[in-house]
Amino acid sequence: MSRAGSALMDDDPITLEEASSLVLRGAVTVSTLRAEVRRGNLTVEKIGKNLFTTPAYIRQMRERCRVQQSHHDSTSGRTKTGDQSGSSATGIVTDELAVLRTTAKALKGGLLNTSPKSTLRDQRQVANPIQFPSRKS
Repeated sequence: MSRAGSALMDDDPITLEEASSLVLRGAVTVSTLRAEVRRGNLTVEKIGKNLFTTPAYIRQMRERCRVQQSHHDSTSGRTKTGDQSGSSATGIVTDELAVLRTTAKALKGGLLNTSPKSTLRDQRQVANPIQFPSRKS
C-alpha cells in the first residue's frame, strides 16, 4: 500500500519501508532504520512481525543522530576595524596549561612539612616506655 507523503499525519503508523521511501525520500535504507532501532534512536511499534514508526518518531531520530559541531582549539578574535585577523585565543589555553604543569611539578616534589613540632618525640616518653605485664600461665 502506497501513501502520499503530504497526506501523512505526525502520528500515523507507517512501516519502515514507507518511512524510508516517503519520509526520508529513499536517502536511508530500511536496514539503516533497523540499525537505528537497535541503537535506540528510532522508536517503533511491533505489530505481528511488522515494525511501525511515525513521521514524528523519524524527526526525533534525526535529532538524536545529529552530529555536533567540533570544538575548535583556537579562535581568531576580531580587531576594532572588523578584520578577520586578530589575536588568537590559544594564549589563554597556553597560560592555563602552564599553571597546570606548575601545580603538577609542585605536587610531584612532595609536600612541605607544616608542623615540625608534632614529629619530634618527647625524650621522656622514649626514656621511660610504658611497661605492660606479660602473661604467664
